[in-house]
Amino acid sequence: MVLLYDLIMRRLIFALVLGFLSLPLAPGAFGQSMPADLSSIQAIISGPKDIAVGRTIILDASSSRIQGDKTEYRWSINETKQNIGRNVEMIYTPEKPGVLTFRLQLKTVSLSGKTEESDVSHQVTVFKRKIVIIADGSVTPEKLATHASEALNDGVYVKIIQTDPAIPRLLVEDALMKMITEDKDALSGADAIVLWTEGISGLQALMRAVQSDTERQAALHNQSIILLTENSLATVARTTHGARTLLDPAEIIITRHEAMSPLITAAGMDEFRTVIKTRDIGSLSLGSSSITLRPWDFLSILVNYLLSHGVSAQAVILLLILPIIATIFAFLKQIIGITSFGLYTPSIVALSFLALGWSIGLLFLLFILIMGYLTRSVMKRWRLLYIPKVAIILTVLSFTLLLLVAIGTSFGLAFPRDTVFILLIMSALAENFLNLKTEEGWRSAILGIGETVFGSLLCVFIVQSLWLQSLVLAYPELLLLTILINIGLGRWTGLRLVEYFRFREVFKHLQEEE
Repeated sequence: MVLLYDLIMRRLIFALVLGFLSLPLAPGAFGQSMPADLSSIQAIISGPKDIAVGRTIILDASSSRIQGDKTEYRWSINETKQNIGRNVEMIYTPEKPGVLTFRLQLKTVSLSGKTEESDVSHQVTVFKRKIVIIADGSVTPEKLATHASEALNDGVYVKIIQTDPAIPRLLVEDALMKMITEDKDALSGADAIVLWTEGISGLQALMRAVQSDTERQAALHNQSIILLTENSLATVARTTHGARTLLDPAEIIITRHEAMSPLITAAGMDEFRTVIKTRDIGSLSLGSSSITLRPWDFLSILVNYLLSHGVSAQAVILLLILPIIATIFAFLKQIIGITSFGLYTPSIVALSFLALGWSIGLLFLLFILIMGYLTRSVMKRWRLLYIPKVAIILTVLSFTLLLLVAIGTSFGLAFPRDTVFILLIMSALAENFLNLKTEEGWRSAILGIGETVFGSLLCVFIVQSLWLQSLVLAYPELLLLTILINIGLGRWTGLRLVEYFRFREVFKHLQEEE
C-alpha cells in the first residue's frame, strides 16, 4: 500500500513539473528580454461619430501615442490633400448632410533621430434628422440596412442597435441593455427612438440602460419613443405604464410596422402623426396620463412596479405563465390521465424548455437521465443509505451540467442567468425516473418520462405564443381564472380519457350482460 502511494505521488509531482515547464514564459521572465516596440507613434482620433447639420465637430488627437519631438499634425477631409487643420484639435462645421471622412497624419522625430509617420481615419455622419432603431433578431438585418440607406439619401441618419439573431429570446433584453449602455452617444440627437422587438423587451432594455443615467433621462424628455408591434395596441399600452412613468419621454407612440417608412420620409414628428392618420395605420399615442390603473388592477400595478424597477420582462413573464403551465398539467393528469412525475417537476421542465429551447432542453434532460442512471448503477455495490446516495447523484449531475454548459458556450450558445438553477431543479426528474425504474421496471419509467416530456412540450407550444405572453403581462388578473379552473378539475369525479381505452374490454363485457 505504501509503495502504491509513493508511486502515485511521484507520478503526480512529475506531471506538475512537466506542466509547469510547458507553460509559455511571459516577456521579461527569467531574464528573457522584452521585444522592442518598433513604432514610437500611433495616431488616435476621439470625437463624435454623428452630428446634426450646422453643429460644430471637434476631433481630438491628444490621446495619440507619441514618443519624440517636433510632432506635426495634418488634418484632411474626404481623402483630399486640402489641409483643414494643423493642431491637436480639429474644428469643422458641416453645412450639408452626408458622410465625412476625416484623416489625421502624424509625423514626429523619434528619440533615435528617425522620422516616423502614422495616420488614421474617422467617419462622421452629418444628418438633418436622426432616428435610432433598437431591434432584435426577429428583424432581418437586410431590412434595417435598406431603411438606413434610403433614409441617408434624404439626410436622415438611422442608427441601428440590433442583437445577434442567434441569441435566445430570454437573453435579448440583457443584450440590448448592454449595447445601449456601452454606446453612450447612440441616443443623443435623435428625435425618435424606434423599438422594433418582440414584446416589450426593447422598451425594458432602454429603461434599464438609462435608469441610472440622469443625462440620458433628461434627453428623453424631448424625444419620442415609437413601439412597433403586431399585437393589440391597447394590450401593449398597459405594459408601458411603468416605463412611461420612469422615462417620461415626449410621448410613446404604439403603432404597426408599416409606420417605419413614413417616419423616415417625414420632416418631423408632427408630419409623421399626420401621415399615419391619413394612411389609416393603426396607432395609439400615450401621454403622461393616457392609461390609469385602478385599485382592482392590483396585479397590473405589481407587474408595472417590477418592470419599472429593473426586473427583466422575461423573468416576470416566466413567473406569470407558471400558473398556466400548472393548470395545463392538472388538466392532462385529471382529464386525460397522463402519468407524469407529479406537477412541480414537469412544470420546471417546461420552463427549462422555454428558457433553453425545446431541442437543447431535451438534450440536457437526456444527459441528466443517462448520468443519473450510470451513477446509481456504479453505487449499487457500495450499499449506501438512500439520502447520501441521492446527494452523490446530485453532485455528479451538477458536474455534468457544468460540462454541458461549457460545451454549449464553446459552440456559441448563450444561456440565461437563471438557467443553471432551472437545470439543477430539473435534475430532480432523474431521481423520480430512477425510483420508478427500481420499483416498477423500465417500461413504467420510460412511459412516465415520455408522458412528462410530452406534457412539457405541449406547455411550451402553448405558452411561447407572443400574443399570450403580451396578454398575461398586460392583464395578469386573468391568471385568477386558473384557480377557478383548478377548482373545477378538483371536483371532477368521472373517468379519465385514458381509462376509457384501458378498460374498454370491461365496458364491452358490461354492455353484453345488459
